[in-house]
This record gives sequence, C-alpha cells and structure tokens, in this order.
Amino acid sequence: MGWSQVFGPLLRASASLRSVLFGSGTIEAVPSRTTRLYLVRHGQTVTNKEGRFCGHSETQLTTLGQEQARALGRRLAREKIDAVYTSDYSRAMETAALVVGERAVTAGVDLDLRELHYGEWELEREFDVRKRAGEQYKLMREEHPDWRPPGGETVAEVRERTRAAFDRIVAANHGKRVLVVSHGTALNCLLSSLLETPLTHVFRIEMGNCGLTEVHVRSGRAYFMRMNDTAHLADL
Repeated sequence: MGWSQVFGPLLRASASLRSVLFGSGTIEAVPSRTTRLYLVRHGQTVTNKEGRFCGHSETQLTTLGQEQARALGRRLAREKIDAVYTSDYSRAMETAALVVGERAVTAGVDLDLRELHYGEWELEREFDVRKRAGEQYKLMREEHPDWRPPGGETVAEVRERTRAAFDRIVAANHGKRVLVVSHGTALNCLLSSLLETPLTHVFRIEMGNCGLTEVHVRSGRAYFMRMNDTAHLADL
C-alpha cells in the first residue's frame, strides 16, 4: 500500500477540518501576545577597567566597550526592535545607539534603570574601599540584605525600582520587542525579582558587559529564554 493510500484520507480530512475552522480563505496568523525583552548591560567603561564603583556617576565606554556594543548589534541585526529604553547615563545610551545602528526605533529614558547608588564609594577603587571599609565591604560580598554603602542604596531599593521600570515597559509595549540597556547590579536586582529569589542571592547571576538576557512575558509571567549570553563577544 502506497503512502497516498494511507495518508490521503487523513490529508483530505485535515483540509476539511481547516475549512470548517478557518473558512476557505488564507489562514491568518494568530497575533502574538508575547512581549520580548532584550536586557543588556552596557559595554565596558573606563571605571570598569579601573575597578571603580560607578553607580550614579558618569563614565565613558572604552574602545572595547564600543566594540562589544557593535558586536551585539550584529547579533541582533535580524531581530525586529520596536523600542529602546535606557537609564539616563551616557554609557547606557551610547551602548543602545551602537546596538540599534541606523534602525528607526522609539527611544525612552527611565531613571529607575539606573545603577545602584554607591554613595560615598562612588568612583573609588574597590581595592581601596575593601581596605578602608572592611565591615561594609564584607556585608556586600556576603550579599547581606542590610548592606548599604554610606549615603547609597540597598539592593532591596534597587530591586523595587528596576522591577517597577520593567513592569511599565512591558505594559507600554504589549506584544512588541524591546531593547533595555541598564547596568550590572541593576540588572542583577531586576532578574532576582523576576525569578523571585531572596535578597541573599541577588548576585548569583553573572552580568557581563553587553551580555544578552532575553525574557518573554506572556499573561503576566516572565520566561527566560537566555541569560547573559556572550557568544557574540567571542572574537573580542
């Protein structure tokens, strides 16, 4: 018995069923209800290279940082991007600009995407802070929820505001593809909120410069498709 004798009746029945369900015309694709977010840490900066704390301070992308952003742009070249959101610091905005290139994209700035504010530690070398502020530095490395750099923010505060920014972005871009460029600790805080991990485990996710984390949101639930993917940086 040939394949047409076996599968022919099934194929005809399937065609009849499609006609009943969808009509005799072209079957329209079901509109996507998934919001896709590409979460990215900015490219390497001067302060990253020098080992300094840089939260609510300006710093510039290094040449490598710019190349990292361009490499991510090549990685996402075939992806449609409907909107871009960044913090208000130049390192995030420049990274986003290098990623999207010449594409016409709606851009927005959200202050809640800022990095953790390091207070008195701002722009100090981590090595110097470790020597001078041993107890506070130890709390940071132990991921203690009470850790707060003098005059700065706690991880809980950053987690609350970055999650608020995320929720606003999702609500404003239902079914779209959105690039979000933020900062290392800020993204750690956001991802820990989405994963509902305790405050003692915020830093368990590595966030490399221009690493790509892709999150899909459907029916109010976040699904992680990839996390800190840096394959596009292999040649750098």
